[in-house]
Amino acid sequence: MNDIDFAVLASRWLHIGAVVVAIGGTCFVRFVMIPSAKAALDDAQQERLRQAVRTRWARLVMMSITVLLVTGGFNFVMLGMRSGVEPMPYHAFFGIKVLAAFVIFFVASALTGKSVAFDAMRAHPKKWLSLMLVLAAMIVLLSGAMAQLRGAAPGPIPALSESPEG
Repeated sequence: MNDIDFAVLASRWLHIGAVVVAIGGTCFVRFVMIPSAKAALDDAQQERLRQAVRTRWARLVMMSITVLLVTGGFNFVMLGMRSGVEPMPYHAFFGIKVLAAFVIFFVASALTGKSVAFDAMRAHPKKWLSLMLVLAAMIVLLSGAMAQLRGAAPGPIPALSESPEG
């Protein structure tokens, strides 16, 4: 039996937890809150709701981004830089994943921030939230591929006729 590296386990748990909070919240806002507010509230009430949610959501977004940056760097060093992992395509996938994450971080920060420079983005949240969800799905796909390249995923299931000895 292999030993468990509790630092790596804790880091991955925190990383995935931050993703669940950030993307789960994004999905909720995009597909539940915005349509429900539009159906049930007048324009002034919708704006008050958006402001109240944005203030609270901004804190979770910033905490999630911080956790993702710290744990992502730690996880890459501990899992991606170990011997036996071929740099290509692993590091290329990692680079694409990081670039997509930075786009998500930027859009999330713009949507939850107060700068007037991003008022145009905040005027069309569905478009930007949808982009974030597409990029998040791409990141999950790349993460799965990277796990297989590291050998973390199980191999193919042997046929019933094969013996365990080979």
